[in-house]
Amino acid sequence: MSGTPEREFDVRLLELHLGHLSANEQAELRRQIAADPRLAAQDAALAGVFRVLEAVRAAPLPQDLPARVAARVRAAGPSPRVVRRPGREGEAPAEPRVVIRLGKLRDIVAVAAVLVLAIGVGVPGVLHMRERQQRIGCSRNLQALGIGVQQYASTFNASLPFAGFGRDSSWRDTSDPQVVTVPNRRHIYPLLLFAYVTEPRLFVCPAQQHVPMPQQEIQRHNDFLEARNLSYAYQNMAGVRPSANDDQRLPILADDNPLFEDGRPLLDVWRYGLGDPALANSHAHRGAGQNILTLDGHVVWTTTPLCGIDGDNIWTLRNVRDYTGREGPLAATDSHLLK
Repeated sequence: MSGTPEREFDVRLLELHLGHLSANEQAELRRQIAADPRLAAQDAALAGVFRVLEAVRAAPLPQDLPARVAARVRAAGPSPRVVRRPGREGEAPAEPRVVIRLGKLRDIVAVAAVLVLAIGVGVPGVLHMRERQQRIGCSRNLQALGIGVQQYASTFNASLPFAGFGRDSSWRDTSDPQVVTVPNRRHIYPLLLFAYVTEPRLFVCPAQQHVPMPQQEIQRHNDFLEARNLSYAYQNMAGVRPSANDDQRLPILADDNPLFEDGRPLLDVWRYGLGDPALANSHAHRGAGQNILTLDGHVVWTTTPLCGIDGDNIWTLRNVRDYTGREGPLAATDSHLLK
């Protein structure tokens, strides 16, 4: 009696983790994962593999590793022998089988060194490919959001998405009962609420461990349910608000601001502990850089935050050091991208 054959691994899971699937394909596959324990188990196993690969890449390899591996291989002696089992009279010749004789410690060390070298060369390539795909997916998301912004501006007389901000408003949390908290991310929410962008996943960068806004909740709220529903930072709308007719080079959306966390300034940490805010790239892509969307709808990859008009830092306001939550740009050319 034959046993139940093992089911094959679903290759779509690998494409999912490498970032090869479109937003709709990702959403559909994740729904299937949630409903199928077998897919869920495979997805969890593959996620574990990628965590191991990340750890391997993070570990520095000695510069002389190739030379050391080659020396170990030479010292291991001759290549493995092919051993044939003698056949009996009348039998068909037996299929050859390779027997690797590892009788000595040096043989084991040599094989292990070859494996380490293979991992050291191959793993970074696989991870680089995944990061490249994530960066491309992020760029496509911002392009789609840019189209939504332009359609919104066309409807509202060149105005950019805006949810309102008054004298008693603050874009950061406050304990003052007289102040209304209006997170800056709320201003981009009308794109979703009024269906200028219909897919919530487009607001989530593929490189971030974020979750899209539930589709059934969109019309019930005037803001994202949680910060994880949005991966991108939008132009600070608390001050002078740019219009679609202003300088088209102005960055208006980008990967999340590393100097603020849900509106809470982290600038002091950078000033006194981790480095210069002028060198701070978004965490979304391992600090390598960020995708930015300009007012004219172009998406640009930049490795520095000094990419606003005239070298403006897109993470900070000009001439502002301490942020209370009411500060905004004093000119339409000052980028301050904030979530």
